[in-house]
Amino acid sequence: MNDRVITTRAPLRISFGGGGSDLPSYYREHGGFVVSAAIDRHVCMLATTAFQERFRLKHTGWEEVDDVAAVEHPILRAALEHHWDGRPLELASVADVPPGTGLGSSGAYAVCLLRTLELAAGLPACPPAELAERACELEIGILGRTVGKQDQYVAAHGGLCAYTFHPDDTVTVEPLAVPEAVAEAIRERFLLFYTGRTRSAETLFAQQVKGDPEVVRAVHRAKELAIEMRAALEAGDLARCADLMNEQWEAKRARSPDAITEPIAALREQALAAGARGATLMGAGGGGFLLVYADDPEALRAAMDAPELRFGLEPAGCRAHA
Repeated sequence: MNDRVITTRAPLRISFGGGGSDLPSYYREHGGFVVSAAIDRHVCMLATTAFQERFRLKHTGWEEVDDVAAVEHPILRAALEHHWDGRPLELASVADVPPGTGLGSSGAYAVCLLRTLELAAGLPACPPAELAERACELEIGILGRTVGKQDQYVAAHGGLCAYTFHPDDTVTVEPLAVPEAVAEAIRERFLLFYTGRTRSAETLFAQQVKGDPEVVRAVHRAKELAIEMRAALEAGDLARCADLMNEQWEAKRARSPDAITEPIAALREQALAAGARGATLMGAGGGGFLLVYADDPEALRAAMDAPELRFGLEPAGCRAHA
């Protein structure tokens, strides 16, 4: 047992296409494909077992309990029940964005939590793929949440990668070799603007899980766009990337009309009117962040009313942080 303070962090992500095809209800029948990039915005945790008599837990709320069964936070409770030896500990988490904003914070939280408990127990760090699968099992298997698997995989692996979700539940992770101009553009010309609203991805994904044919066709299209986006990124074709972002917007609208609210549509129109070449919504929709590509980012920033989350690429996945 490690009685020192453990400090860990897991990256959030932006998705370049394929969202929805990483849900088990879809990929087990059709196979899924997603292109995502870890960004240098994180979920961070501190934990210690030293001199603890109760479980002292800080997340979006505060809990102090004697028995893990009394923990209200579902992911935290399930992790302590299945991946901890029952000894009291103090654990606190904080994130660069609110939950429910489409940047994969729930999956990053699960990954960061499991890594933290592993290190606090004095165990060696498991490989990224194993860590990602444990987090997926926690959220999807144990808790029965209607969510996909890309967030956990991005948080565990880091970098800019293509993820193929096979019908047998295996996942192929392929780091993308992109020109330096693309890496620079992701840092400088892809911008995130906050819509001011949060939402539940589970609620929006519920319609997809029901198997509505129109929704399934929209997810097919989202997967096709992700394949095209990979090719455009690797070729350094930023103009094509922008066009594909606009097509992804339409695919998201077709998959779940509730994902695109009037204020979100208005924010996107503002970005396009200010010179953005492409704009799409992160996550399941209904709120969160709008990802925008602009040739002149400073002019776009000056024209936008919404708060911006500045970011760069994060090459590393979840890790202990000094």
